[in-house]
Amino acid sequence: MPSALPRFAVLAWFGLLATVSLAAEPQRNSGVAAGGAEKRVALVIGNGAYPGAGALKNPANDAKDIAAKLRRLGFDVIVHTNVRQKEMLRALTEFGEKVQSGSEALFFYAGHGMQVRGRNYLIPIDAEIRGESSVSSEAVDVDQLLDKLSPARLSVVILDACRNNPFERRFRGGGQGLAQINAPAGTLIAYATAPGRVAADGEGRNGLYTAELLGAMDVPGVKIEDVFKRVRANVVKKSNEAQMPWESSSLTGDFYFRGGGGGAVPPAAAPVLQTDGTTLELAFWDSADRGNTAADYTAYLNKYPNGQFAELARNRVERLSAAVQVASIAPAPAPDRATSVSAPALPKAGDFWRYRGSNQNGPDAPTYRVADVRGDRIEIRYASNINEQMTLVLNADWNPVAQLGQRGADDVRFVPFAPYFQFPLAPGKKWRGQYKGECGPLCSFEVDCEYEVRGWETISVPAGKFEALRIDSRDNYRHAFGMTSVGTRSVWFVPKLKHPVKFEYHYGGKRLHEYELESYQIAK
Repeated sequence: MPSALPRFAVLAWFGLLATVSLAAEPQRNSGVAAGGAEKRVALVIGNGAYPGAGALKNPANDAKDIAAKLRRLGFDVIVHTNVRQKEMLRALTEFGEKVQSGSEALFFYAGHGMQVRGRNYLIPIDAEIRGESSVSSEAVDVDQLLDKLSPARLSVVILDACRNNPFERRFRGGGQGLAQINAPAGTLIAYATAPGRVAADGEGRNGLYTAELLGAMDVPGVKIEDVFKRVRANVVKKSNEAQMPWESSSLTGDFYFRGGGGGAVPPAAAPVLQTDGTTLELAFWDSADRGNTAADYTAYLNKYPNGQFAELARNRVERLSAAVQVASIAPAPAPDRATSVSAPALPKAGDFWRYRGSNQNGPDAPTYRVADVRGDRIEIRYASNINEQMTLVLNADWNPVAQLGQRGADDVRFVPFAPYFQFPLAPGKKWRGQYKGECGPLCSFEVDCEYEVRGWETISVPAGKFEALRIDSRDNYRHAFGMTSVGTRSVWFVPKLKHPVKFEYHYGGKRLHEYELESYQIAK
């Protein structure tokens, strides 16, 4: 029988599930309609009148100036400054009613924001946040905003909300700045500074980030990705590297604030499919920047010799190399190779694993973040260049039981579960299993699978050097109408990380996926 992808094919292992569709979905952002007929709508909010030490002087001005700029660029703008929670929620509802199918939607926020266990919140001026448990009832979840944007052809979210936040000092659950969000399909999310970092309020009328954005938006004929590159370069320079703007993008077509002719609407363009390499490079740079060693920056230069941060990386390599002192060499520790590996302990909300690699759609840099752990149920959220935000549900043995989409269209349930692991693991162990993927009459499938633990291997990935158990598997799919296909995978599983550090998947004789771990956070 011919080898064909099912409507939903299980293509991953241990949190690296992906969904592949035979039918091409309508492109939310595949290009610009002739004559620029799309409706452009925007919601702009600036909160600065917080009580006491939380007050900020720039956000109200930032909001007013961005709103005025967007109106000149053809947007129907809703603007609010210094709003309470009820007013913010009401504004989101009003905005959501304006976002129509085929429209271009933009949201801009300046003010305090915070992350709690991997979720981002925007803070109204009347928020009374006394501890972690009060955040969800006092602030506005960014996920609520993303839901409002889902009908749009193309969405842009700009968050100048990474200021040093007085609320975060009141409890342990909040991290600095905002958490990284993997942009849903057809969306670009821009941060005033890199996720997990903070930015200072500006000294002039506007914050540094917004001031640079206002100027960059006015340049005609510049794609939105290049607008934010200009903003980043200027902010990094003017802040002496203290602040580095960041974007997460899943756009597959072109968007212009101002078209090449200087008008408010971009020129017509044929639908195109592009691969966004900016997010991948930024993820690589962020990893190097956090490591802050000569080796990390050299790795970035080897990958991107002419990249956005190449000159900065070379300067840091020179500085760090000059500071190296000769040290005694300690004996290498014994390899971490247990004879038998039990199931990892359950994770904690906020744990994450960030990968970089590629799939059939091109470069990809997904983050898998633990959203909830209840009893024997683990929920991990992620997004990739194939899927919008998804929730992967695992059992206590870390085997998938379901993959759930935001609107139900991408739901697939594995019955009884996909037997990716059979603990304890040991070199040479083999097992077989069967399961069904239930996702509707035309896409459901059955799988006969077999697994083998090949043994321990020493493997180097961007996140470091690890001792990993290599596990190979073979999946024999049976689809609707009697069609069959075969997929094979290899993963390199590190027990102490509770996740693979490398993953490869071949389908129909072709390598479809390849990912390596770039960074991670695991609570002890």
